[in-house]
Amino acid sequence: MLRIAIQSRGRMNQESLELLESVGVKLSVREANPMLVRSSNFPAEVLFIEKDRIPEFVALGIVDVGICGEYLARQAGTPDDCIIKRLGFNRSTLSLAIPRDAKYRGIEWFTGKSIATPYPELLSRFLKSHGVKATTRLMREHVYMAPKVGIADAICDRVYSGTALMSENLKEVETVMTSEAILIATQSISPLNRMILDEFLLRIDAIQAAVGKKFVRMNVPIGNLDEIIAILPSVHRPSLSHYQNDEFVSVSVVMDEKRLWDILERLKELGAKEILISPIDKMIL
Repeated sequence: MLRIAIQSRGRMNQESLELLESVGVKLSVREANPMLVRSSNFPAEVLFIEKDRIPEFVALGIVDVGICGEYLARQAGTPDDCIIKRLGFNRSTLSLAIPRDAKYRGIEWFTGKSIATPYPELLSRFLKSHGVKATTRLMREHVYMAPKVGIADAICDRVYSGTALMSENLKEVETVMTSEAILIATQSISPLNRMILDEFLLRIDAIQAAVGKKFVRMNVPIGNLDEIIAILPSVHRPSLSHYQNDEFVSVSVVMDEKRLWDILERLKELGAKEILISPIDKMIL
């Protein structure tokens, strides 16, 4: 049985549960918030733990895979070959921020300064790569308040929209790294669980492949068929089928939604009619 670690609470917890639901992995009811919950329809179980422990549990083989922020994996030193899938949600940046009224002319500003952060390893690597010597101060909560109360000159923390920084009169000046949710796997996974993981990845691929795609079916004049096919930005060559008469042919295609709106008027000019546009939930290429 594949054991999956996810964050026990917070935004990542909800988004991870939504991912499991979208790939058809149903969990049994969590009574009194147990740490370990089995799926009722897939050979997997989910372990709910603190986010900082997920890379550690994966490395030790306590769980087979874990869903966590990339910043956590990098902080823990997770090898690149253990990062097996980028999941595309929970995007953020790990950034350096300073008081809004401070004059900033480059990374050298941080020389000799103190920086509060929950991620000292990532910050130290970044500063070292730029030849900057500064003091890092570990601070796990209320990091944004550090300059205001005199704990540090600056901060290094995750930023989503920047609204929280503005509310604390801070400005973002350097990006240490960008991050998103990733799936990491233990190097000691068993052959059986590897097979289960492959099925799990196939389902995730099907979800990701369908993002931003639409299924389009239209009836087009045979005389303009080649020109219409030439402007269709399809994932694969369009499928053709006969219409009820010899003047039209039915064309079916999967394409990017954004591109569809760019060419819709041109399709109509070329005689396409009865254009059906349908959403796609999953797609296996």
